[in-house]
Amino acid sequence: MGSKLKNFFEFLLNRSLFWKVGFIIAVCVITNFTLTFYFYSETLNLLSQAGISSYESFYFKRAIFFLTILIFIFLIWGAIAFWYMIKRPLDRIKNILDTLIYNPECLNAEGFFKFKIKDEIGDLAEKVNILVKNFSHLQTFRHLIENDENVEDVYERLGEHLKNLTFSSFVIYEVSNSQNTMKPVYVSDEELEINAEKLFNADRCRAKRTGKVVTSLDAPHVCKLYEYLDVTNHYCIPILSGNKVLGVVEIHLPATEVSLTAKKFREKLHLVHRYIDETAPVIESKRFAEALKEQTYRDPLTNLYNRRFLEGIIDNLVAQILRRGTGLGVLMCDLDYFKSINDKYGHDVGDLVLKETSQLLAGNVRKSDLVVRFGGEEFLVLLLDIKEGEAEKVAEKLRKAIELYEFKTPKGIIRRTISIGVSEFPQDTSAIWEAIKFADIALYKAKEAGRNKVMRFRKEFWTEEEY
Repeated sequence: MGSKLKNFFEFLLNRSLFWKVGFIIAVCVITNFTLTFYFYSETLNLLSQAGISSYESFYFKRAIFFLTILIFIFLIWGAIAFWYMIKRPLDRIKNILDTLIYNPECLNAEGFFKFKIKDEIGDLAEKVNILVKNFSHLQTFRHLIENDENVEDVYERLGEHLKNLTFSSFVIYEVSNSQNTMKPVYVSDEELEINAEKLFNADRCRAKRTGKVVTSLDAPHVCKLYEYLDVTNHYCIPILSGNKVLGVVEIHLPATEVSLTAKKFREKLHLVHRYIDETAPVIESKRFAEALKEQTYRDPLTNLYNRRFLEGIIDNLVAQILRRGTGLGVLMCDLDYFKSINDKYGHDVGDLVLKETSQLLAGNVRKSDLVVRFGGEEFLVLLLDIKEGEAEKVAEKLRKAIELYEFKTPKGIIRRTISIGVSEFPQDTSAIWEAIKFADIALYKAKEAGRNKVMRFRKEFWTEEEY
């Protein structure tokens, strides 16, 4: 009996508010109607007897008293039921929403509303819980990406969150508006094929060109560059900041119509948009910060890295060389008689010669090597992972390239030579800055020997105990 009564109350609690309130009112009305009808009948019966005894009068008064008590009890029960099932949960939902609006930092797992009853308020509580949960996740996500070190970490974190939303196949592209190119910065599956056309011409990507969502869910063949036409669907979302497209998220979707039209699937796509909206301003600010940082590390005239950049990366560079057990070639290069160019032709011509010299040096070494404008007309070339004795050969190649080059200037053709001092790390010394100093000493020996020469450092060049 007790379990049946419990099941009945559970059944009642999970009904619609319409039925709950209706049940409460119906019980009160039926009870009152029944009691009123009963006592009304009794009153008519007493009156028909043409006289009321004292006993009957007492009975009638007592009945009216109990009727009043019953009505009062039912009213109290109705008020308590209304407070417990409607007022109390609505107040809790209101408090959570107030916190969400005015003090979102206080939201945490304790802010979720545990309400097991499956009526309209239960549905409302579940929606509020989803809202709070999504807001909390987005807030945490925003704080994480804001504190990430670089934009690559932001793309990585965005990709991981998309995976957590059960999107297993997608590509995140970064767009370079200045070069009109795009490159994949996060690929969920290494086996995914990527159309190369849009990488070299970003305007071939419809989402990048229009700045709007492009999806085969609305138009089956809307994108001709999609690699899996008629196999899977795609949903491409531009990463927008203002009117500028910073990137594109290309999501590959299952072809099953049932899953694509499911409500939960649409809700997940909505969350993807929210994550991208949170990501866009962070990506723009970090890219802008990196561009400014890059400018501080570049020489504005030659666009080569400067000494400040060298000081920032030299320790890591040396650690990699030592870990791999290879060598580092150090070349200190200086244009011969450069001052005479400025004196005779002016600084504009001198700047042109420096710019073209930097291009010659960078163009005649590997991309993995590092060319630094060390100061004035001096250039430092670091040759990574070389064998002993190879640095001198590369230096001779650079010397010949400069000697044979004709600098075409508004004042006519100018020819110049270059002197280069060479040392090797760690063969000559275990201290990198000492190796740079040794290359500088060898450079001055090359100048003393008549210029336009490559001079390999020898121990007798340096007699001091410290550099």
